[in-house]
Order: sequence, then C-alpha cells, then structure tokens
Amino acid sequence: MWKHNFLLGMGMLLVSISCSESVDIVHYGEWKANKKIELLDSVIVDASNTSGRGNFFMQDSSIYFADSYYMSIFQYDFVSASCVGQYFGRGQGPNELPSFMYAYPFKNGNRECFVMDNSLGMYTYREGDFSLEYKGRIDFGWEHLSRNDYTSPSVYNLMEMTDFGIDLTYLNDSTILLPINLINRYLDKVSEERYEEGHIFAELNSKNMKVKKVWGDFPNVYKQRPTPFFEFFQYAMNKDTLYVNHATDSLIYVYKYPNNLLYTVGYESSDVNRNYTVGYDVEMSNFKSDIRIVGVNSGLLYVPEKHLLFRTTLKRVLNREVVIQAYSNNDLILDADMPNSFKLLGFWDDYFYGVSLLPKEDANGNIHFIFYRFKIEGV
Repeated sequence: MWKHNFLLGMGMLLVSISCSESVDIVHYGEWKANKKIELLDSVIVDASNTSGRGNFFMQDSSIYFADSYYMSIFQYDFVSASCVGQYFGRGQGPNELPSFMYAYPFKNGNRECFVMDNSLGMYTYREGDFSLEYKGRIDFGWEHLSRNDYTSPSVYNLMEMTDFGIDLTYLNDSTILLPINLINRYLDKVSEERYEEGHIFAELNSKNMKVKKVWGDFPNVYKQRPTPFFEFFQYAMNKDTLYVNHATDSLIYVYKYPNNLLYTVGYESSDVNRNYTVGYDVEMSNFKSDIRIVGVNSGLLYVPEKHLLFRTTLKRVLNREVVIQAYSNNDLILDADMPNSFKLLGFWDDYFYGVSLLPKEDANGNIHFIFYRFKIEGV
C-alpha cells in the first residue's frame, strides 16, 4: 500500500483484485489520524501461580489468561490488580482437560467460550458457569484425503495459532466460522496455485463437528509476493460485514458475508517494513532473518460500542514494537505507538483494555502480567 502522504486528500483509489482479473475495487477512507491516546494506565499483576505460557482474552470487565501448561483459566480484575478466579485443570475428571492449546470466547457466542485441545477436540463453557462440555473433534475429512483439491476441506487445518490469537465465530446456531491454513504435506508442490485456488475460511457444522465447506480468497499481495511463512490473518465481523487483514498487507478487505468483496480500507503506518523474502519455497534461515526486520499485522478488532475498527501491527516481529490504528467510517483517525508486545483485548465502561503478551519476570523468577487501559481523545 502506498504511503499515507501520497494518499492525503484522496477519497478513494482503485486497486486490482487479482493479476488475471480486470475488475477493480474501490478503496475508501482518508488519512485523518489526528486523534491521540489519552489516560493510558497500566497495572502489574502477580501471575506467579501461572506458567506464563498461554493466551489472553477479555469478557466484560475481566481479563482472562488461558494457561496451556497448567490447563487452567485465570480470571483477573484490572482495578484491584489481582487474580479473582481459577478454573479447570489437567486431568481426566470433570472440568479437567487431557490436553490444551488455547481458549477464547466465541464471537457472537452469547457468552460461550471454547477450549481447544491438541487433537482439535473442542470443549465449551459459559462465563459464570465454567462447566466444561466436550463437543467433539473438528473433522476436516483427512481420512478421505483429496490431494491437491483446494475445494476439499481435507487439505486444510485450523489456522496455526500465533501469539496474536484466533477467533471462531457463530454464524448461526449450527454453523461456526473457522480461519484455516493449507497443509503443505497434502499438496504435491507449493506453487502459484496455492494463492490462486487456496482458501482461508471454513464453515463447521457445530452439531456433528464436520467441516462442510471452505471458501475465501488470498489477496493479490500473496500472488505477487508469495510467502508461506506469513500466511496468517485476522478477521472481525459487524453483523454481515466481514473485515479481513492479512499479515503482510496494509489493506483491510471489507466483504459482505460471505465472499462479496465490497471495498478496501487501510493505510500503512510509518516505519513498517514489508520487505520479506519472496518465494514459494523459502528457507527457514530466510524467515529467521526476516523476523528481525519485517513487520506484520497482529490484531483486528471491531468495537461496536464506538463503531471503531482497530488494527495493531508489529513494526518488526522480534523487537515487538507495536502501532495501533483506529478507523471510523473507513477513515484512519488514530495511528499511535503502544507499549511493546501490546495486544488490544476489548472495551468496557468507556475504556479500551489491552495486555503485554510477554510476561515480566523479576529477579526471583516470579511472573507478572502487565494490563493496560486507555481512552482516545474525543471518542
């Protein structure tokens, strides 16, 4: 994406949807980043009873840490800077888990949360109840593999977990939206077909736990500059509007669900380097070099209370410098640096909340979490 100073004063521009199509899509919004972060507050919370390995999420006023080692979920209160609850644990009994990858609230899930184990077994519980129910194992149909068939769920898996999290969304009572990745070993070769024919979403039947279809396209940036190491993405939904932001792309793609691309929004922050190693078969050594200098998008969150779309970007992956953007009516109104390793979690009682993804460790080896809250001037 072009730098913002080139785009100032332009209400929209046209970008090509793909190399082979002549259809253009409108880019909406202007650079109006005149808002500032205000009242940024932080608390340091004792987390010595956790392993520090896991993921964070937020529900109402509580911040939760899903501990993948102890297989427990810890509940924290920002105001008192304390742990106020601990749920589940390792084991085979009631409310215990045999394995654990991560846990998050379902989007549109009526306060229901999911826990994913290492074999894609899904457990659910409701906030306030914390009684685990096993739903079954997500079935992509791998036992009936259709090699090289990009329309078949059998060549996909649930999107690989990154530090930035993963969202599952209830579309209705029986359908859950999943972000997915291609499985390289189920393809004869990694080639341009990956981005021309591959898909990024799947729909799961929550009654029988079978993936019923795959859909959604890679954007043009992957066709022009392929990179298997940076294929993850984030998405957000507002009713039937679907926002998708890929790791390497400054554009946010706006769809009418499921797959009607309406337009794009988004501007690149300054000092973000997108010059990763290009190729279908990139060596791990190149990837390790890239993450020292390359920036990736790390979060996308729609806050309906304020009608704002937020995006976070790591300026360089290894140094964890974070910039946050906020979009209102497609216009960029905020572009600001945040504390290192910052992740935006949610909104409650007129404050936006976030967390440092990297726990602090004191001289005695005790673990502490850092939680943040802030406001945006005039919002």
